[in-house]
Amino acid sequence: MLADVIKQREIEKQKALQAEIDKYNKPYKRDTIIYFDHLYKLGGIQTWIANLGLEYEFSVVYDRGDKERIEYLKKLGIEAIRYVGQQIECNTLITCMWGNPDKIKAKKTILTIHGDYSYLLLEDKIPKHDKAIAVSKQAAKGWKELTGEDAEVIYNPVNIFKETKPLIIGVFSRLSKEKGGWRYKCLINKLKESRKPFLMLIFTDFPFEEKDERIIFFEPIMNPTGWMEVCDYICLLSDTEACPYNVLESMKMGKPMIVTRLPVLEELGVNESNAKILDFDMSNLDIEDLWNIPEVNWKEPESKRWEDIMKKKVFRERYGFKDLKIIPKKDIKEEEVYVKPIKKTSKKKEEK
Repeated sequence: MLADVIKQREIEKQKALQAEIDKYNKPYKRDTIIYFDHLYKLGGIQTWIANLGLEYEFSVVYDRGDKERIEYLKKLGIEAIRYVGQQIECNTLITCMWGNPDKIKAKKTILTIHGDYSYLLLEDKIPKHDKAIAVSKQAAKGWKELTGEDAEVIYNPVNIFKETKPLIIGVFSRLSKEKGGWRYKCLINKLKESRKPFLMLIFTDFPFEEKDERIIFFEPIMNPTGWMEVCDYICLLSDTEACPYNVLESMKMGKPMIVTRLPVLEELGVNESNAKILDFDMSNLDIEDLWNIPEVNWKEPESKRWEDIMKKKVFRERYGFKDLKIIPKKDIKEEEVYVKPIKKTSKKKEEK
């Protein structure tokens, strides 16, 4: 049974390969071709090709390549085809140290030097070329040491690719049922479907299953404001709240919210101008609109202050913090608190 499955998979693999050969195995002629044996997903050479492609017309030929990288080149309008033995001709061939550029018939071949190759021993493996171009003086120096050949220096072109900014959403909640756990699932699924870049930072101690590299879980911390600072939104999707600190802290820090239509929002000064307010059934969730991040101009709601009730002096005396002694950091151990209350001596002990 297992042998049959393996055999079937091998047949399907061969069919896919043959389909690719049939697709590309045609005479191919272009003015300028950049050839690399392996197009990796990440790397300076891959970025170099993409940057060149924004300014110049050429085609890419490769032996092996990362699917996502190849799709990205095509998205930029750069033609990329796989070499499967077809006849390829061009006026100018641009290649590098690795691969076999001889498979491509070219009138002129330029060898690009993308690293300091002085440490290599490749004299007998250096591809034939008419000219060498190095990406820096350091690379040209290493090439000279390796081969004795001078290389012209042309620095890597730099173009800033204007992509959609990743949206960073912070969640600081238990994510229990009354805190709207299912709504976060709904938001995450809609974000995934949008295919736009996002990152969700979730600080919770409540079980919440979600396996996606864009969803990062943390243990709750006592003061999350540092993490809140890096977020585009603070998210609170509860069924009900009275005076949530998520709202107060977010507004005071100038961070807009993604929040359910809680009755208390109007009272706290949260509205459509400084937050994305969602119906409890999430029916009005507009994922595309989340990238239109509102500015927060918020005025703290007025009321009596706790000083009018508690009196700071009474509170501090009760817990022994009437007088504070600041202890220099150099005089204490790391695990000790820097500010400690002075121990009070009772009057009876003083009289003795």
